[in-house]
Amino acid sequence: MFKLFVRDSVIYAIPALLSKGLALFLVPLYTRVLSPEDYGSLDLLLVFSGLIALTIALEVSQGIARFYSAETDPERRCAYASSAFWFTALCYSLFAVITLTYADELSTWIMGREGLTAAFRVGIVYIFFNGLFNLIQNQFRWELRSKHYALVSIIVSLVTAGAAVLLTYGAGMGLPGLLWGMSAGVIIGTVYGLYHLRQSFRFRFDWARLKEMLAFSIPLVPASVTVLASIYIDRLLINHFVSIGEVGLYGVAVRLASVVSLVMVGFQGALTPLIYTYYREADTPRQLARIFRVFCGFALLTYLALGLFAHDVLVLMTTADYYSASKLIVFLVPSILLAQMYIFTPGISIAKKTHMTIWINLAGLIANIALGLILIPRLGGSGAAIAMLLGSSLTFAIYMLCSQRLYPVPHKWWPLCGSMTATVVALFLALRLGSELNSYLRWLVNLMFISGTAVIFLALGLVQVSELRKAGQMVRSRLKLFSQRSS
Repeated sequence: MFKLFVRDSVIYAIPALLSKGLALFLVPLYTRVLSPEDYGSLDLLLVFSGLIALTIALEVSQGIARFYSAETDPERRCAYASSAFWFTALCYSLFAVITLTYADELSTWIMGREGLTAAFRVGIVYIFFNGLFNLIQNQFRWELRSKHYALVSIIVSLVTAGAAVLLTYGAGMGLPGLLWGMSAGVIIGTVYGLYHLRQSFRFRFDWARLKEMLAFSIPLVPASVTVLASIYIDRLLINHFVSIGEVGLYGVAVRLASVVSLVMVGFQGALTPLIYTYYREADTPRQLARIFRVFCGFALLTYLALGLFAHDVLVLMTTADYYSASKLIVFLVPSILLAQMYIFTPGISIAKKTHMTIWINLAGLIANIALGLILIPRLGGSGAAIAMLLGSSLTFAIYMLCSQRLYPVPHKWWPLCGSMTATVVALFLALRLGSELNSYLRWLVNLMFISGTAVIFLALGLVQVSELRKAGQMVRSRLKLFSQRSS
């Protein structure tokens, strides 16, 4: 399983690196073309998009993940996939008709200010095709077709970036141009995916298979909504207590902090289908513990690097209006990681006790809202970031406790806790020292702290040299194979 995981992680990470790289490349464009108010309205629209993605089709894609991977009969597999696709298409079609009909009323409410009806309509086009694309993209994962997953992700990223630059900067279309660029990317991705999955998505519908998937996925909807609310309630509270401009600053900080999800994507793309395929094997828990340790090592070092160089990155990539967002990144990076680390707690899904996720995520949401109501009026965006970190920590801790009861994994907690403590101490000390140094000396000190922390990880046994060597050999072999095929 570990060998398959490393192989697929490399493939899944390639489009993620490109996507995040292009997203970072576009930040200077966005911050020069969009005002903080425009950026705030875009952020609120994307919150709405995320809510729709989790609710409209009742998370039926998660039902495919659970039953498609375990099914061996080709016809039944096709029935699962096709039924889910047509159900999703119907749900999104009804959504598009209703929202476009009432666009004038909904645009002000969703995007936080008046005069954005045209941009909102383009946003609905994006949400419609993005919903179909997400189902299609995930189907490549469930079929373990990681190369097609990578290629369609790369295509969408390149088309989105190219169209966004052309329309936003070249044609001067502003926010609507950016949304048209995003729409172009997912439309092309949808067409590509449907062509290559034409044997999986057919003109057939099996109500019994759909009910089976929905029985699994519907309990996940409230849980997913609470996760989304836990992540995005901060924007709504900032808009209420502070301003839409502060939402824009917060959104830029989140976009930069989201670079840490590069560590996550390779793991996330490869791990979930492998767990569902191999969870019955006796060695899988040990392999999962090993993967979790390696992930934590990379994640903690990435967090340390982003925290230390946040201000420099903002100075390089944005205008002076956005520099103050740097103080938020220290809190947002671990929040984003913790919100996605539930994939390392598979016990609930394996035991088919998905109703538990509702209460777990509800606890995190309540904590996030309560802390936000206390901290945001006093600290603004910083209060929102702190509230998000504490809420995400609580949610992940409960997930881990419940999962360990249902599917025990032999995690090595002392190296994990020791490495986390070392990272926080290194971040605090480096920031204190760096505040009194010029830029070049500060960068040197930061690199020394990052290197020293990596050595501590090895000393504590969080990551072993043999594991790094083995992973490196696998990565090099995969990259060499890609190079040979491309030539």
